Amino acid sequence: MAVRLRLLALPAVVLLATFASTHVRLRNPSNGAELFWETPGSIGIVINSQGSDDLARDEHVPALRLAIAQWNRVDGSAVQLVENTSSVARARTDWQADALHLILFDEDNSSGYFPPGSSTVALTPVQFFSNGRIADADILFNGSGHQFTTRGEIGAFDVQDVAAHELGHLLGLDHSGVAGATLYPYVSPTVIGHRSVAIDDANGIRANAPESGASMSTITGTVLRDTDLTAVAGAHVIARDAQGRNAGAALSGDDGTFALRGLAAGSYTLFATPLDAPVSAGNLGGARTIVTDFQPREGVSIGVGSGASASVGSLLVGVDSPVSLGRNYDDFPLRAERGRASVHVLRGAGMGAGASLVSSDPSVTLSNIAWIGTTSVSFVVNVPADEPLGHVDLELRNGALSVLAGAIEITPVDPVLTLVSPSQGSLSGGTLVTIAGSDFRAGATVVLGHELYSDGVAGGCTVVDANTITLVTRAAATGGAFDVVVQDASGVEGRASGAFEFVDVPQIDGVFPAVGSDVGGTVVKVSGAGLVAPLVVRIDGVVQTDVTIRDAGFLHFVTQPGFAGGAAVLEIEDADGDVASAAFLYVAQADPVIAQVSPSSGPTAGGTIVGIDGAHLQQGCEVLFGMDADTGTGGTLAAGVTWIDDGRIEAISPSGAEGDVTVAVRDTQTGQVTLLAGAFEFRSSSGSGGGGGCGSVVGAPPMQLGDRLANAGWIPALMALLAFAQLRRQRAVRLATRGVRAS
Repeated sequence: MAVRLRLLALPAVVLLATFASTHVRLRNPSNGAELFWETPGSIGIVINSQGSDDLARDEHVPALRLAIAQWNRVDGSAVQLVENTSSVARARTDWQADALHLILFDEDNSSGYFPPGSSTVALTPVQFFSNGRIADADILFNGSGHQFTTRGEIGAFDVQDVAAHELGHLLGLDHSGVAGATLYPYVSPTVIGHRSVAIDDANGIRANAPESGASMSTITGTVLRDTDLTAVAGAHVIARDAQGRNAGAALSGDDGTFALRGLAAGSYTLFATPLDAPVSAGNLGGARTIVTDFQPREGVSIGVGSGASASVGSLLVGVDSPVSLGRNYDDFPLRAERGRASVHVLRGAGMGAGASLVSSDPSVTLSNIAWIGTTSVSFVVNVPADEPLGHVDLELRNGALSVLAGAIEITPVDPVLTLVSPSQGSLSGGTLVTIAGSDFRAGATVVLGHELYSDGVAGGCTVVDANTITLVTRAAATGGAFDVVVQDASGVEGRASGAFEFVDVPQIDGVFPAVGSDVGGTVVKVSGAGLVAPLVVRIDGVVQTDVTIRDAGFLHFVTQPGFAGGAAVLEIEDADGDVASAAFLYVAQADPVIAQVSPSSGPTAGGTIVGIDGAHLQQGCEVLFGMDADTGTGGTLAAGVTWIDDGRIEAISPSGAEGDVTVAVRDTQTGQVTLLAGAFEFRSSSGSGGGGGCGSVVGAPPMQLGDRLANAGWIPALMALLAFAQLRRQRAVRLATRGVRAS
C-alpha cells in the first residue's frame, strides 16, 4: 500500500514545530508542513457504487463502512468521516475532482498509478496547499493488478483491511514504524490485523485533530548518542505502558527532539530504536532525515499526569550492531488469541545460540523458541484467557538489543455461528432473525445482505449474551442467499456462508377488518409485501375465491362463510409454497353497512349533525371521520353519537382538515367495521349538505386507477412512482462474481 502526494502551489507562511509529532504525519515534502483537514469533524467520503470486479454487486460496501467506522470511533479525536450516499455521487468516477473524496476500484489502470506488475495494492492521492491544508484526497484500489475479497479467499487482499490503512492516509497520517499498526506499510493476503485502529494510529489522529475538551498527555525528550551526545534524527521512539503494552510511537526531529502526544495518563517506559527494518525510511513521505546507525539501550521510565506534559530528558543510544528483528516479508501483526497458544516465525539478523527472545508484557509468554541459523526464529506465544487486547513488543538480545514495536496483537477468538433462524426472510425486511453460536461480544456488528447491524445502535443488532444475537432485517435491494457475518470491534469475525436468503415471500403487515360475519361477505383488506400472483388465500383452510391483488403490497378479498367462536388463521401462500399468516375472527353477527351519509359536508370546525343510514348498526357503536380506507388506521372520533335504531345513527362531526374523508362505524363489542370512502367533506365554511353516496360493506374494491387519475395532481406523482419502480428494477440487477485468481 502506498500514498502519493500532489502539491498545490499556494504561498503561505509555514511555522514548523521544534518537536517531531507523535505517530508519523504526512508532510509537504518541500517545506515539512504537516498535513491537516480544516474541518476534521465532517470529512465527506463517497463509496463508488461499481465496486470490484472480484466481488458481487455492493459486496464492497459493508467492508468499507466497517473501515470508516473504525476511525470514527477513536476516543478523543474530532475526526468524523461522513459518507455521502447519494446515488449521483456514488456513480461518479472522476476521483480527481476536489471535494469528492472517492473510494474507487481502478480495474483498468485508468488512474495511471498501477502499471503492469505494480506491487502497490492501493494508494491515496492527496492534494494539499503549501501550509499543509488538505484540499482533496481519494482512495484507489489496484483492481487491475490484484484480487480483493471480503470472505478470505486465498491470494486475495481483504477489502476492509486495505481500506482501514488507506483511510489513515486520507486523514493525514504517514506510515507507522509499529509493526502491528493499521498504518504499517505492508499487507499480506493472509492478514486482517490492520482492520482495527491500533493505539499508535489512534494517538496520531488524536494529536492531529483532538476532540474539544479531550484530556491528552504528552511526553517529550531528545535522542542522543551515548558516545558524544550528538542528536539522532529520525529515531523511532516507542512508549510502553505499565503492563508492557505498546502505547504509541514518534519520530525524532533533525535536532533529536520528539513528542509523544495523545497518551493517557500513566507510567511509561521509552525506547529509541532505528527505523531500518521491517519499516525503513523508504516507506515514509519526504522532508525527513532518518538515521539508523545505532542500537537501543534499556528503556527509561517516566510518569505523566492527565492532560499534562512531562520531559524524559535524554534517551541515550549505543553504537550500531548487527542484531535486528523483523523483516517486511513477515506477516505483521502476529495474531495471538486470548486463552490460546500460537506458533510464529520471524526473520532478522544476529540470532542463534545464546540469543534470547522475550515479550514486553510478562503475562504473554514465549516458549519453544528455536533458532534457525542466525536469520530466523520460531516460537510459541501463550496468552491468558483474560488478557486485555492490544499490541505487545518483542525484544531480541544477543550481546545487543533489538526492539520490534507492536509485533504481536492480542485478539479475541473468532466468533462461531452455529445457527441462523429463520434462514430466509422477505426482501421488504422486517424479519426477526436469531443468530446462535459462541464468543459473541458486546459492540459486535452483523453483516447481512450488504447491511450493517451494530450492537447498541438504533436499528442495529442486540448481543443478548455470548451465544445469542438478534436483529430485525432491513429491506434488501436484491434477493438471494447471503453470508451472515459477526465481527468484533477488533476486526475478527465468524461467518456462516449462505445462511440467510432474501426472498420475495408474502408478508402480512395488516388485516382490515380482522373481524367478520360468520355468514361471509366481509371485504377484508391485507397490506404487506410480496403479495404477487399466483397466490392462495385461506381462512382456517377454506380457500377464499374472490381475491383481487392491487399491487405487491395490497390485496382484498370477500370472505367465505366460517365458524364463529375462537380465532381463525388467515394464510397467504405463494407459488413457491411460502406462507404468511395472521389472525382473523368470525362472529355470529351481521356486518354493519353504511348506505348513506347526510349531510355530506360541514365546516372544518366540526359540530355538524350527520345522519348515517344503513343496516346492522349496533347500539353503542363508534363513528370515526378520516379513517384510512385501506388499513383502518387513524380517524377522529365523532364528538357525540346517538343511536336511533339499527338502520340509523346520528353523529356530531369533529374538527378536521379541509377535504374529503371517510366515515366509519365500528362495533365496540365485536370489532366489526364498515366505512364509506369520501363520504364527508370538511369545508372552510358550511355548505348546503345533502346527498351522500352509495354505501357498501367495509373494504369494497378500491377505486380503479382510471378513477383516481381524474384527480388533477396525478401526473407528477405517477411519473415519480414509475421512475422509482424503474430505479428499483435497475438496482435489483446483481453483477456476477468473478472467480478469484491467485496473485
